Formats: sequence, structure tokens, C-alpha cells
Amino acid sequence: MTRNMAKVQEEFINNENFMLLSMSVTPEIDTIEILKTYAKQKGVKDSKWNITTGPKKHIYELARKSYFAVAEQGDGGLQDFIHTPNFILVDSEKQIREIYDGTDENELYRLIEDIKVLVN
Repeated sequence: MTRNMAKVQEEFINNENFMLLSMSVTPEIDTIEILKTYAKQKGVKDSKWNITTGPKKHIYELARKSYFAVAEQGDGGLQDFIHTPNFILVDSEKQIREIYDGTDENELYRLIEDIKVLVN
């Protein structure tokens, strides 16, 4: 997924109307320092792609209730775990436009084409 997200980053690196956001699925492990190291290793440009962490309950609530990334319910507690292959396209009005399988090459190309339509 990171490799595919990097492809999207490169496609839109010079477009000021487009940003990427990744949220940690293991915020209790992913400190800011760990995420910075990971981002550097993967070629993340922080002017284009934000990788975030924070309280697990908050991140999981965003994933479930704001981005609808997963259907199953959970409490954000110790036994709760979310990991999805989904890339979610959100427009400038904060509306979800589409959900893509971030591990599928065809879905990646469809995402890139849909982004081009939105930013133009």
C-alpha cells in the first residue's frame, strides 16, 4: 500500500490542490519519531503526504465514523484492531467520493484518474 501511495504522491507532487493522509493503525507503537523514520525511508514528502498518529480511540473513531473505512464496530480498546487496504478519496468539501483497494494496480490507476478529474 505504501508503494502505491508513493505512486499517487509522485503523480500529484506539484499539484497544490491535492494532499495525502495516512493514519497509523497501531498508534500505541507508532511514535512520531518512528513515523518520521518510516516516512523518510519510504520517500514521503511531508509537503504532500501527512502520516499521522494520535490516541487510538480517536483514530479508530475517525476511520469508522468519518471515513467509513471499515464496517465492523469496535471501541478503540486494547483488543480492537483496524487494518484496511482502502484508499479513500475525499474532495475539498470533505465528501467521500470513492473507496479503492490500495493493493490493486487497476484500482490505483482508477484512483489517479479520478483525482485528475477532481483537481481539474
